[in-house]
Amino acid sequence: MTAAADFTKGGATTCEPVSMVDGGRMLARTLQRICGAGLFLAAFVIWLAPGTAEAEVMLFRLLLSVAAALAGLGMMLASSKPEAPEIEIDTIRRTVSLVRPDGYGVREVLTRSSFAELGAAEVSGPVVRLWDAQGVLLAVATLTDTSLRNSLINGLRDAGKFA
Repeated sequence: MTAAADFTKGGATTCEPVSMVDGGRMLARTLQRICGAGLFLAAFVIWLAPGTAEAEVMLFRLLLSVAAALAGLGMMLASSKPEAPEIEIDTIRRTVSLVRPDGYGVREVLTRSSFAELGAAEVSGPVVRLWDAQGVLLAVATLTDTSLRNSLINGLRDAGKFA
């Protein structure tokens, strides 16, 4: 029989969300939103263009405007900001995972690394910053539970991430 202490308190979460600093994704979402708005506007501008009132031309305009409006709405809706990933710290298995929940209840694991695989760790008060092996900021967590914080610090200290 084996006993193990679990200091995670079930669903202990962080107080502040993890933010990934990447201007490329923000720029791509902005351009996608602008293109979507342009397509949606073009769906109505098509009808302002002078032309003949022949049935074939009117049908073509109708199909083109419906397609442009649907594509524009789709692009604008798809350009929304993704959910911020959640930090899951397992002090028993000594792993840190970034998990992003989607709208359907499925949780996608973005990264999972053990304490030994981390590059560095920094603790200042209740805030814990973790870097990966390449020196990229992996997670920033504010831990309000002192037993969880102490367990994490002891695990990181055992892995040699700070003195």
